Amino acid sequence: MNYLSRIWTASLKKSWPLYLIVIIVFSVGILFGSLGANTLQENQAQELHQYLQSFLSQAAELDINQGQVARGALHDNIVVGVVMYVLGLTIICLPLVLAYIFIRGFILGFSIGFLTLDHELHGFLVILISMLPHNIFFIPAMIIGGTASLSFSILLIKRFFNSRTKIWPAFLSYSLVMTGVLAAFVLAALTEAYITPGFAKYSASLLAGW
Repeated sequence: MNYLSRIWTASLKKSWPLYLIVIIVFSVGILFGSLGANTLQENQAQELHQYLQSFLSQAAELDINQGQVARGALHDNIVVGVVMYVLGLTIICLPLVLAYIFIRGFILGFSIGFLTLDHELHGFLVILISMLPHNIFFIPAMIIGGTASLSFSILLIKRFFNSRTKIWPAFLSYSLVMTGVLAAFVLAALTEAYITPGFAKYSASLLAGW
C-alpha cells in the first residue's frame, strides 16, 4: 500500500501539467456538452423530454437484469481500460486519449445541461443520483489513466529521439498504475449494475409525489 502511495505521489509531482491538461480537456467537454444542450431545437428537446418522463414514470418499478447490465458495463469499461493502456504504448496516444476524455465530458455536460433546462427538480435529482455512484469511481480513474497514458507515450517519443532514455522502470510503474485504473473501472461497472439501479429506483419512488 505504501509502495502504491509513493508511486501515486511521484506520478502527481512529475505529471501535474498533464493532469491539468486532462482535467481542462474534460472540463471543456462538459462546457461544450452543456452548450450543446442549450442549442437543441424545440422538437428535439420535446422528444428528449418525453423520453425522460417515460423513464421517470417507470423508474420505481423497473425490473433490471443486473447480471446483464454488469456484463455489458464490465465489457465496456474493460475495453476502455485496455485500449487506453495500449494507446499509451504508442506515439499516437495524445490525440486519441484526449478526444475520448473530451467526448466523455461532452456526454456528461450534455446530460446535466439538458436536465437543467428541463426545470423539473424531480427528474434532475433522479437522473443525477443515477449518474453519480459509478462515476465517482470512473471519472477519477479515467483522468488518472489518461494522464498515465499520455505520460508514457511522451516518454516513448523522447526515447525515439534519445536512445539512452530509460523505458523499463517507467513501463513497470505505468503498468501498475493502469492495473489500478482497470480495477477502478471494474468497480465502477459493478456499481453501475448493482448499486446505481437501486439508488435510481429508491429516489424515483421517494420523489414520486413531488
